[in-house]
Amino acid sequence: MTFVDRERELTALENFWHSERAECIPVTGRRRVGKTYLLEHFAQGKRAVYYRCFLTGTAEQLPALGQALAEVSGDPVLVAQPPSSWTAVFALIEQLTQHGRLLLVLDEIPYWAARDDSLPSTLQNWWDARGRTLNLMLVLCGSAVQMMEGLLTGAAPLAGCITGRLPVRPIDFRAAAELVGYTDPVMAITSYGILGGVPLYLTFFRPERSLRDNILNAIVSASSRLYVEPQAVFAAHHQVYDSRSALAVLRAIASGKHRWSDIAEAIGVSTSALARIMEPLIGDLGLVERVLPVTETHPTRTYYTQYHLTDNFFRFWFRFIEPNQGHIEFGDVDRVTDLILTRLPDYMGLPFEAMCRDWVRMASVAGVLSERVGRVGTWWNPNHQLDIVGLDEDGRAAILGEAKWHNQPFNYQELERYLGHVRALGNLTRPDTQHLLFSRTGFADGVLRWANTANARLLTPESMLASFSA
Repeated sequence: MTFVDRERELTALENFWHSERAECIPVTGRRRVGKTYLLEHFAQGKRAVYYRCFLTGTAEQLPALGQALAEVSGDPVLVAQPPSSWTAVFALIEQLTQHGRLLLVLDEIPYWAARDDSLPSTLQNWWDARGRTLNLMLVLCGSAVQMMEGLLTGAAPLAGCITGRLPVRPIDFRAAAELVGYTDPVMAITSYGILGGVPLYLTFFRPERSLRDNILNAIVSASSRLYVEPQAVFAAHHQVYDSRSALAVLRAIASGKHRWSDIAEAIGVSTSALARIMEPLIGDLGLVERVLPVTETHPTRTYYTQYHLTDNFFRFWFRFIEPNQGHIEFGDVDRVTDLILTRLPDYMGLPFEAMCRDWVRMASVAGVLSERVGRVGTWWNPNHQLDIVGLDEDGRAAILGEAKWHNQPFNYQELERYLGHVRALGNLTRPDTQHLLFSRTGFADGVLRWANTANARLLTPESMLASFSA
């Protein structure tokens, strides 16, 4: 797999490695986001021990951890009889650190903690007594984000051991374009709209193939890895989550049910029972997000709250693959692929809007907008909606925008509707607000003339992927 867009994470890890003190670093992020690949890349050329925890008890885990440590020691006696008690494992860690800095990665540590409540206290007591004095970088890695937070924050035993932290997030659409390798900007952005920012998913598209062939071979084919990916993710969590209910929630949201009551009704549970299902989807797996109008300052006003999928591929899969699995199993893959291509422009609306908001965030950081913005989101009321709203430090709209993924240019009627939505925002709009219009296929002459006289910028997929310049 090509390694892209992890410079900040690698820099942070290297800083921890060269700190000349003991480090205890949690690395968090949803499954498949590339945490292990990042740590493997970072570990190259270092004395490193990697141990992946399982959903088993300490009696089974300790000998396996001892074996991993023994193999790094190079001592044939230890390799033949690895330590299998906490006392012996800790002693071996101390011995290894006497011969140079050691990187110890405990991956998926929530699995171990789920089978041994005493694990956090055991690690904390050792760290406080000995670990914090060693030439050691201890990395505690986990995909269950909320469970990791519970282990490492607040009054949790390990909270006082943490010397830093590193969240690993999906890569953005610009990095994804580099990874997937399409030279055509529309193809690159479409690929991100389908696959999202999980590096593993992006590697299944090949730039020498057409979009149709990639969808057919990497997703629609019943023998492909991505064909069953959402089901596989929950199969891996089957002892932690109710996969049937979780998949039902994701299915409902993907079909357009974005309000709490509508989701509950779609899956046939009470609104109170939905909370138990939704909590891990938002907190641990990061597949669902709560969305409020960016101007809303009262998050408890639940009638404004919507729920959206954060993962483009899950959205795509529930929209196109799951409903057609019967046809695909019987070999009708060409017809299903053609159906997907026909409906893809409509599907791409939401992913493209999200990419445009991400572009605004990145452009703001790069200093290429008329005003830096602190918050970027969307805004709506019962009659109006704005795809892109960027707020200044005073909470006023410094950036406003609209995104259109059509086969036709952004036309003047669409511009007039957009300006009507802008007027509905009222006094939250600054007099010098900059307008950003995004379009897959360019802009009609009337829109071009308007932009020449307004504080506006018109962007296409090509300009979204171009290097930032003032």
